[in-house]
Amino acid sequence: MDKPLHSRATFQPTLDSINPDYFGYFKAMANPSAATKKLGKYQPRLTYTQRPRGYKRAAYELAIELSLPKIAFGNNFDELTDADYNLVVRQLQETLREMGVWLFTKQIENAEVRALHYSKNFVFKDYTSCSAVLQMLRTADISKRYDVQNTNFRNGGYVLHVHTNSLDIAIYDKLADLRQSKTSEKRSQEKDNFVQLDLLDQLARQQPTAVMRYEVRLNGKRKTTDALAAVGFDKPLTFQNVFSAELSKALLQDHWQNFFSSLPKLALDTDEPDKLLANILQSADVKGPSQAAARLGMMLLLTKSEQRHIRSMFEDRFGKHAWSRLKPLTKPPHKVQYKTILGINQMLEQFEPTKMDQIKGHL
Repeated sequence: MDKPLHSRATFQPTLDSINPDYFGYFKAMANPSAATKKLGKYQPRLTYTQRPRGYKRAAYELAIELSLPKIAFGNNFDELTDADYNLVVRQLQETLREMGVWLFTKQIENAEVRALHYSKNFVFKDYTSCSAVLQMLRTADISKRYDVQNTNFRNGGYVLHVHTNSLDIAIYDKLADLRQSKTSEKRSQEKDNFVQLDLLDQLARQQPTAVMRYEVRLNGKRKTTDALAAVGFDKPLTFQNVFSAELSKALLQDHWQNFFSSLPKLALDTDEPDKLLANILQSADVKGPSQAAARLGMMLLLTKSEQRHIRSMFEDRFGKHAWSRLKPLTKPPHKVQYKTILGINQMLEQFEPTKMDQIKGHL
């Protein structure tokens, strides 16, 4: 690219510090300022690099790291579609101009992509626990599918992060991550959550809605090229070419199936305590944590002891009507954990974009 003469004011060190006759290596960065963050306005991270290219010659590069939904909507609960392409380009140009960088539309469209994070939000409206889903996914034996370098199940069980030689996969409770970033953004999965912290007040109410986010992160040109080629993509890695819901869906489905096919499906709805609790908590008629704990205790007790004996013990202590009062606790919950996983398969197949208005409608 040509030397970005209009971008002098935003970079550190400032580009004015470059001697016009200097053609050696130089690097400068422009990150969102504290004042910008305080206003809740999203800006990308910019890296300007000058590299020597022969005698009195240099190559100039501007790297832009950004979240496209945050540029377009100010949050990434809203998901992009192909129809949002012009909006994204326009918003990116306007934001860059505010930072002192002018780019033509063609420069953006033909920009080389060296890292790419495709993602999908799954919205649950039936008391599904993201933590329970992540625990199920943790049991998938994906070692035969990936050269796994590291698997983290952290932040209190709200994040499943798989690091391989070729890519990263992160699946996490989006609302929990947003709350975490309010305390410390360094420990959250997402950068720049400050632009959507105002949503916490709306999302914090007691309600049956949960949001789980699934990301496949491709870092580096070669790894990105190989990963996209595996799902049939053979075009140049340009911004315009990879802005594709179809390509995003293909990549996300491909790696999700690696998890799904490796799950011990028969073990997802057993009578183990955590599985029972997950099913109990997903029951709409549970009226509080005490009732959920009591129901779990009763179910575990009845799996180990004869019901007639347990009934007699309660009636001996509390009278003949005690069991009738406890009988609702003996009702086994519906086994819905595997059904939840199938529901995620269906959401990936339909690939309908989530919208904040849709999520707020269930609060």
